[in-house]
Amino acid sequence: MKMKKFFAVMLLMVMALSTSNLKAQSLGPIPVDEEVRIGKLDCGLTYYIRHNDYPEHRVNFYIAQRVGSIQEEESQRGLAHFLEHMAFNGSEHFNGEGKSIIDYTRSLGVAFGKDLNAYTSIAETVYNINDVPSYNINDVPSTRQSAIDSCLLILKDWSNGLLLTDEEIDKERGVIHEEWRLRRSAQQRMLENQLETLYPDSKFGKRMPIGLMEIVDNFPYQVLRDYYHKWYRPDNQALVIVGDVDVDHIEAQIKELFKGMTLDPNAAQVVDEPVPDNEQPIIVIDKDKEQQYSQVYVMFKHDATSKEEKGDLMYMIEQYATSIMGQMLNARLAEAAQEPDCPFLQAYAYDGNYLFANTKDALTLICVPKEGQTEAATQALVTEAMRAAKHGFTGTEYVRAKEEYLSQLEKQYNERNKISNASLASQYYRNYLDNEPIPSIEQEYQIMNMLAPQLPVELINSVLPDLITTDGKNLVIMNFNQEKDGAVYPTYDGLKGAVDAGLAAQVEAYVDNVKQEPLIATLPKAGKIVKEKENTTLGYKELELSNGARVILKKTDFKENEIRMNAFQRGGSSLYGEQDWANTQLMRTS
Repeated sequence: MKMKKFFAVMLLMVMALSTSNLKAQSLGPIPVDEEVRIGKLDCGLTYYIRHNDYPEHRVNFYIAQRVGSIQEEESQRGLAHFLEHMAFNGSEHFNGEGKSIIDYTRSLGVAFGKDLNAYTSIAETVYNINDVPSYNINDVPSTRQSAIDSCLLILKDWSNGLLLTDEEIDKERGVIHEEWRLRRSAQQRMLENQLETLYPDSKFGKRMPIGLMEIVDNFPYQVLRDYYHKWYRPDNQALVIVGDVDVDHIEAQIKELFKGMTLDPNAAQVVDEPVPDNEQPIIVIDKDKEQQYSQVYVMFKHDATSKEEKGDLMYMIEQYATSIMGQMLNARLAEAAQEPDCPFLQAYAYDGNYLFANTKDALTLICVPKEGQTEAATQALVTEAMRAAKHGFTGTEYVRAKEEYLSQLEKQYNERNKISNASLASQYYRNYLDNEPIPSIEQEYQIMNMLAPQLPVELINSVLPDLITTDGKNLVIMNFNQEKDGAVYPTYDGLKGAVDAGLAAQVEAYVDNVKQEPLIATLPKAGKIVKEKENTTLGYKELELSNGARVILKKTDFKENEIRMNAFQRGGSSLYGEQDWANTQLMRTS
């Protein structure tokens, strides 16, 4: 991509200018957190194991499958999601009345649907058992290890030990039918209606995970079993275990559980499904009575970063530049929405997956138009994006965005001992599924504190011009409306004309009316502490000031980088008369 080449050139220029800081930093591989143990068995199974003490005495277990509804054939639509349901309905080691996976995990205090759950998407399926206690349950020492080892056994059964009996399959057909009925929101219905138009010549247009109910209701039993054994294999799976565990023991148990498994060289391979470019704009317009408000999506499709490229340091720089660009553009859109004559109520932008696709990305601009102003809102949305693309962001905008980015990074660094099991685990299975980097927070903090101050605003300003196309190629416009009597809906030509007008608008550069003066120009005269006492029972100190104010101070260790303050005074709206009642209600903050 042109943007990647520009980043490389720009970084080399920065290195040349600031060799004292960057000379030793090459564009090599992104480091991997040394605290996570990663391994791969001969059968192809990958595993990630990490000891973590937050929350205390808890363990999370996951199995991530590189299999989703995109692997289905036309006659199998819905089987990937159906199989996810069946994973809780009987397995090799957890079957029979009162002995299911749900029954066993409930005995550990793990709630089904919350801590015991799963999801199926177009490209992946992930199962989890969260917050498993790692202490001696009921003061019985053997129960700690038994709970951990049993959860590993559940992962093994999910991998290749589901029973998939005729009776259980038939029971689940009705469950999924009801899920389909309840979860079909207005937006979901419209999206399903338009999916094939949004993904021409691609399986993404025909692979919503819920599937087709005529297939769910009628597929032969063996079809589901064949699908399971074809795709649910160790070489398509990763185990992720994070929490209060002995890493060596977990690794040994995994090797023991899977020692009989072999890798089949002739097995069906997971192949990425491409999303073709569109030479002409794709524009879809739909309406639904249950839709609460109108929405417009303007998307500029582009190639996604390959999994191989994500392992290089350049990917972190690209992610930083794209994130900062989005942050500054969203600040401008929020500011524009405050203007009385702005045709949209709110708007925002991001660069990421093109809807559900993991092989195509898109710069996505979204707005909620004011009543009857959909075309005007669309034009205003695109115009603001083009203002940034043509003239760039200002140095003062970049300073604020960069400071906010580094501040958030510092907060994460200061709280590095309180990263949750779930947060760490999600990073690890995203590494397996998408090759997203997994440096430690210490490594990321060090790298970005070195790089970010050296990356100029010109680098950030190169992002948008490379993402926005003006010739209609790879342009997608999606408009969902509330259906109601007398409403006039946008047209294909109207939306296309609005985007074209925004792309061609003659715009002036944005003026950043930043104020440099201090919040309080003249500080008030300092008072004194006139009385001080300490409450040893509750662990706080109370001060009385010369102006009569009382101050209560309490030190906590909940977070390493946070100080909370709250001030209040007796009285409030009760001190005002009846004529001011409405005003005081509007002024209330809680």
